[in-house]
Amino acid sequence: MRSSLSGPSLPNPENRITGFEFDARGALTLLQQHLPEELHGVRIGFSSVPLAIGESGQPLFYAIDRASRSILLFRMPIQRARGLHVDDAEHRRLFVGHCVYRAVCEYLGREPWDLLPGYFDHY
Repeated sequence: MRSSLSGPSLPNPENRITGFEFDARGALTLLQQHLPEELHGVRIGFSSVPLAIGESGQPLFYAIDRASRSILLFRMPIQRARGLHVDDAEHRRLFVGHCVYRAVCEYLGREPWDLLPGYFDHY
């Protein structure tokens, strides 16, 4: 139910698609700030479901294609993934960031703990 003040034409801020892209772009922005040379020219896109293209160790969550310099993240499998120890909004956002981080690690051919050394040490 939308209020009469905002009207029905405003987009729903709790939209799953918009929320996923917002969380994923936040994680990508962090990685692009710390790795500008490695990620320069890499296209990162979003799709709802896996398309069976590219090469990847996690084909349900993302696909990487080094030949076309692209990473494709799949929204529905990431959002519907099971196994979070706490199933709340914060942990779902963190899982989206985790999937983005793993996709970039695999694309660059680097281990997750080597990609941003020292960045997570305060945890």
